[in-house]
Amino acid sequence: MAELRSAGERYDVVILDPPAFIRRRKELKKGAAAYRRINELALHLLKAGGLLVSAFCPMHLSRAELISAVQKAAVRVGCQVRLVDQRGQAADHPIHPAIPETEYLKTLCLRKS
Repeated sequence: MAELRSAGERYDVVILDPPAFIRRRKELKKGAAAYRRINELALHLLKAGGLLVSAFCPMHLSRAELISAVQKAAVRVGCQVRLVDQRGQAADHPIHPAIPETEYLKTLCLRKS
């Protein structure tokens, strides 16, 4: 993505589906920073009004923390994002109410302004 940015490429839609950057709780801070950085790169590639689709699979990072990472990325890029949709895992991956880590698949759809 850095090379595309350097080349001046811009897109209407950018879809992120990175690997899990957080495998253990002790990687939480480092992993949250990695999610911020990858979204920052994506936002640089996105045209104004474009759609960013960020899919994540960190079981140790909450949806709110992911949204916060994307907001921080937007601030660093100098733009605003609006959350237009959010999704989770399919019914064949049930979420146990007493075990937050079972909600590990998260997708955010954001509009850049």
